[in-house]
Amino acid sequence: MPAEQELHNKENENKKDGELSKISSELEGLRIQKEKIESSYRGILPKVDPFLIHDVMLRMLQDRQYRETGPFYTVEVFTKEGTDSQKCRDHILATTGTVPAVYDNGTHYVTHMRLTPEILKRINDFEYVVEVMGDYTGSNASMGPQHSPGEVKTRYQDDDRKKDIS
Repeated sequence: MPAEQELHNKENENKKDGELSKISSELEGLRIQKEKIESSYRGILPKVDPFLIHDVMLRMLQDRQYRETGPFYTVEVFTKEGTDSQKCRDHILATTGTVPAVYDNGTHYVTHMRLTPEILKRINDFEYVVEVMGDYTGSNASMGPQHSPGEVKTRYQDDDRKKDIS
């Protein structure tokens, strides 16, 4: 009987190992898909924070009220040193319909607006833009500047590190 019990325990152990292996494989598949979508985001909108793109896309898909106009975000646009502040301000106004507040000697623009992937693309393609970040605000007022130049790069530079999820 002990041999029979030992065999049964071994079978249960193998079954658990197989289930863990399947789960691990599925999670690895999710990680790979996440990397693919972020790579697509960076290829199409290289100056925009991938998290912001993903958040806008999800909110527009999930909430009927945002499908046409997009949800409200506080959007921060960082530009190159020496950028013509008035030209950049005019471009943001023409693109978004809102007048941005200007910070950091004309290199940091902040506005509260409805955001869509099309607007992100137009901001991304402006030659003086270095980086675009933003935070969902719903219908609340702008939170003002929340980010620093280069934050997107530092946020993702260590993205391949192992994470302790236990």
